[in-house]
Amino acid sequence: MADEERTAVLERTKEIITGDKGAIVKIDEWGKRRLAYEIKDALDGVYYILYFEATVKTLDEVTRVLGITDNVLRFMPIRHERPFGALQPAAATASGAEQA
Repeated sequence: MADEERTAVLERTKEIITGDKGAIVKIDEWGKRRLAYEIKDALDGVYYILYFEATVKTLDEVTRVLGITDNVLRFMPIRHERPFGALQPAAATASGAEQA
């Protein structure tokens, strides 16, 4: 998948979350890694972990969109048992880094 396609999928996911009053807490980009087994004729994949707070309706929409997106091989929503607490939303962290 090209960088533009990856960016478009990530941006679309962020729009869904923030558009329904959700908050993106943190985004970890793990980069390109070899898959444990072949998925849809692919041997490598790019991994992202998105930590976000949202309603059940928003999570359902994110799941639906990622499920029908051809460029997404796998995704797994997991509920974090404890609140994120002291972590700041990703936008606040990015703006703080720009000021430093």
